[in-house]
Amino acid sequence: MTQDELFAALSAEFPAVARAEVPVKDHLTVRLPGPDVLLPLASWLKRRGFGLLDMLTATDFSGPTDMKGFVGGGNFNVFLPDGAAPQVAPVAAPGYRYRPVLDLLWSFVSIADKARVIVRLEVPRENASAPSLSGLFKAADWQERETFDLLGVRYEGHPNLTKILTPDFLQGHPLRKDYVHVKDRFDD
Repeated sequence: MTQDELFAALSAEFPAVARAEVPVKDHLTVRLPGPDVLLPLASWLKRRGFGLLDMLTATDFSGPTDMKGFVGGGNFNVFLPDGAAPQVAPVAAPGYRYRPVLDLLWSFVSIADKARVIVRLEVPRENASAPSLSGLFKAADWQERETFDLLGVRYEGHPNLTKILTPDFLQGHPLRKDYVHVKDRFDD
Protein backbone atom coordinates (compact mmCIF):
# COMPACT_ATOMS: atom_id res chain seq x y z
CA MET A 1 0.00 0.00 0.00
CA THR A 2 1.40 3.38 -0.98
CA GLN A 3 1.38 6.44 1.26
CA ASP A 4 -1.32 8.03 -0.89
CA GLU A 5 -3.54 4.94 -0.62
CA LEU A 6 -3.00 4.76 3.14
CA PHE A 7 -3.77 8.47 3.56
CA ALA A 8 -6.91 8.10 1.42
CA ALA A 9 -8.14 5.27 3.67
CA LEU A 10 -7.20 7.20 6.79
CA SER A 11 -8.86 10.43 5.67
CA ALA A 12 -12.02 8.53 4.67
CA GLU A 13 -12.27 7.33 8.27
CA PHE A 14 -11.02 10.58 9.87
CA PRO A 15 -11.84 13.50 7.55
CA ALA A 16 -10.48 16.17 9.92
CA VAL A 17 -6.97 14.65 9.85
CA ALA A 18 -4.65 16.54 7.50
CA ARG A 19 -1.46 15.54 5.79
CA ALA A 20 1.43 17.46 7.35
CA GLU A 21 2.98 20.17 5.19
CA VAL A 22 6.46 18.92 6.02
CA PRO A 23 6.74 15.14 6.44
CA VAL A 24 9.11 13.50 8.88
CA LYS A 25 11.80 12.07 6.62
CA ASP A 26 9.94 10.29 3.80
CA HIS A 27 7.18 8.79 5.98
CA LEU A 28 3.47 9.53 5.81
CA THR A 29 3.00 12.29 8.37
CA VAL A 30 -0.44 13.43 9.50
CA ARG A 31 -1.55 16.21 11.81
CA LEU A 32 -4.48 15.74 14.19
CA PRO A 33 -7.04 18.52 14.71
CA GLY A 34 -7.29 17.77 18.44
CA PRO A 35 -6.52 15.20 21.14
CA ASP A 36 -9.95 13.54 20.89
CA VAL A 37 -8.95 11.97 17.54
CA LEU A 38 -5.76 10.30 18.83
CA LEU A 39 -7.18 7.21 20.52
CA PRO A 40 -9.61 6.27 17.70
CA LEU A 41 -6.87 6.89 15.10
CA ALA A 42 -4.32 4.78 17.01
CA SER A 43 -6.87 1.95 17.34
CA TRP A 44 -7.63 2.17 13.62
CA LEU A 45 -3.92 2.04 12.74
CA LYS A 46 -3.39 -0.95 15.02
CA ARG A 47 -6.25 -2.83 13.34
CA ARG A 48 -4.68 -1.98 9.95
CA GLY A 49 -1.41 -3.70 10.92
CA PHE A 50 0.49 -0.84 12.54
CA GLY A 51 0.98 -2.82 15.73
CA LEU A 52 4.27 -1.28 16.84
CA LEU A 53 4.45 2.09 18.57
CA ASP A 54 8.08 2.78 17.75
CA MET A 55 8.44 6.21 19.31
CA LEU A 56 6.55 8.84 21.25
CA THR A 57 8.06 12.25 21.95
CA ALA A 58 7.39 15.99 22.07
CA THR A 59 9.08 19.24 21.06
CA ASP A 60 8.76 22.69 22.62
CA PHE A 61 8.33 25.36 19.93
CA SER A 62 8.11 28.38 22.24
CA GLY A 63 11.41 30.01 21.28
CA PRO A 64 15.15 29.80 21.86
CA THR A 65 16.42 27.94 24.90
CA ASP A 66 16.85 29.98 28.07
CA MET A 67 20.46 29.42 29.16
CA LYS A 68 19.47 29.79 32.85
CA GLY A 69 18.20 26.22 32.53
CA PHE A 70 21.74 24.91 32.32
CA VAL A 71 24.05 24.39 35.23
CA GLY A 72 27.01 26.64 34.56
CA GLY A 73 30.36 27.13 36.13
CA GLY A 74 33.87 26.72 35.00
CA ASN A 75 34.97 26.57 31.41
CA PHE A 76 33.05 23.68 29.89
CA ASN A 77 34.54 24.24 26.45
CA VAL A 78 37.97 22.57 26.28
CA PHE A 79 38.86 24.57 23.15
CA LEU A 80 38.67 27.94 24.94
CA PRO A 81 41.73 29.11 26.90
CA ASP A 82 41.48 28.98 30.68
CA GLY A 83 39.55 31.92 32.04
CA ALA A 84 37.79 32.67 28.75
CA ALA A 85 34.05 33.15 29.02
CA PRO A 86 32.05 31.01 26.61
CA GLN A 87 29.95 33.09 24.22
CA VAL A 88 26.65 31.30 24.72
CA ALA A 89 23.38 33.15 24.47
CA PRO A 90 19.95 32.21 23.28
CA VAL A 91 19.60 33.23 19.66
CA ALA A 92 16.27 33.31 17.86
CA ALA A 93 16.36 31.75 14.42
CA PRO A 94 15.42 34.44 11.91
CA GLY A 95 12.20 33.71 10.08
CA TYR A 96 11.25 30.77 12.29
CA ARG A 97 7.65 30.84 13.51
CA TYR A 98 7.89 30.25 17.26
CA ARG A 99 4.58 29.50 18.97
CA PRO A 100 3.46 28.61 22.51
CA VAL A 101 2.81 24.92 21.81
CA LEU A 102 4.26 21.49 22.40
CA ASP A 103 4.24 19.31 19.30
CA LEU A 104 3.55 15.69 20.28
CA LEU A 105 4.66 12.97 17.90
CA TRP A 106 3.89 9.23 17.65
CA SER A 107 5.52 6.82 15.20
CA PHE A 108 3.45 3.74 14.28
CA VAL A 109 5.10 0.93 12.31
CA SER A 110 3.73 -1.94 10.26
CA ILE A 111 6.50 -4.53 10.17
CA ALA A 112 4.68 -6.68 7.60
CA ASP A 113 4.21 -3.75 5.19
CA LYS A 114 7.53 -2.09 6.05
CA ALA A 115 5.63 1.16 6.51
CA ARG A 116 5.56 3.93 9.07
CA VAL A 117 2.97 6.58 9.92
CA ILE A 118 3.95 9.63 11.93
CA VAL A 119 1.11 11.29 13.86
CA ARG A 120 1.55 14.85 15.14
CA LEU A 121 -0.57 16.88 17.52
CA GLU A 122 0.00 20.42 18.74
CA VAL A 123 -1.17 21.12 22.29
CA PRO A 124 -0.90 24.37 24.28
CA ARG A 125 2.13 24.55 26.59
CA GLU A 126 -0.03 25.40 29.58
CA ASN A 127 -1.76 22.24 30.85
CA ALA A 128 -0.50 20.18 27.89
CA SER A 129 -2.33 16.86 27.73
CA ALA A 130 -3.29 14.03 25.41
CA PRO A 131 -5.00 10.66 25.85
CA SER A 132 -2.75 7.82 26.97
CA LEU A 133 -2.05 5.03 24.49
CA SER A 134 -0.65 2.73 27.19
CA GLY A 135 -3.83 0.62 27.09
CA LEU A 136 -3.31 -0.06 23.36
CA PHE A 137 0.48 -0.18 23.16
CA LYS A 138 2.66 -1.37 26.06
CA ALA A 139 5.55 0.66 24.60
CA ALA A 140 3.64 3.87 25.39
CA ASP A 141 3.95 3.37 29.16
CA TRP A 142 7.54 4.48 29.77
CA GLN A 143 7.64 6.86 26.79
CA GLU A 144 4.61 8.77 28.12
CA ARG A 145 6.23 8.91 31.57
CA GLU A 146 9.43 10.27 30.00
CA THR A 147 7.55 12.99 28.08
CA PHE A 148 5.61 13.83 31.25
CA ASP A 149 8.83 14.07 33.28
CA LEU A 150 10.90 16.09 30.81
CA LEU A 151 8.25 18.27 29.12
CA GLY A 152 5.24 18.22 31.46
CA VAL A 153 2.74 16.56 29.09
CA ARG A 154 -0.09 14.85 31.02
CA TYR A 155 -1.42 11.64 29.47
CA GLU A 156 -5.04 11.19 30.54
CA GLY A 157 -5.79 7.62 31.58
CA HIS A 158 -2.16 6.57 32.14
CA PRO A 159 -2.05 4.03 35.00
CA ASN A 160 1.16 5.37 36.63
CA LEU A 161 2.07 8.83 35.35
CA THR A 162 5.08 9.50 37.58
CA LYS A 163 8.61 10.76 36.99
CA ILE A 164 10.95 8.27 35.37
CA LEU A 165 14.25 10.08 34.65
CA THR A 166 14.65 12.99 37.04
CA PRO A 167 14.67 12.87 40.85
CA ASP A 168 11.47 13.76 42.70
CA PHE A 169 12.99 16.92 44.19
CA LEU A 170 13.78 18.42 40.75
CA GLN A 171 11.41 21.29 40.02
CA GLY A 172 10.09 21.90 36.51
CA HIS A 173 10.58 20.05 33.25
CA PRO A 174 14.17 20.19 31.90
CA LEU A 175 13.38 19.98 28.17
CA ARG A 176 11.07 22.98 28.16
CA LYS A 177 12.67 26.05 26.61
CA ASP A 178 11.87 28.19 29.67
CA TYR A 179 13.27 25.73 32.23
CA VAL A 180 15.38 27.39 34.91
CA HIS A 181 17.50 25.14 37.10
CA VAL A 182 16.97 25.53 40.84
CA LYS A 183 20.12 24.70 42.80
CA ASP A 184 19.89 21.48 44.74
CA ARG A 185 22.17 19.38 46.93
CA PHE A 186 24.10 18.05 43.91
CA ASP A 187 25.29 21.47 42.69
CA ASP A 188 28.71 22.80 43.68
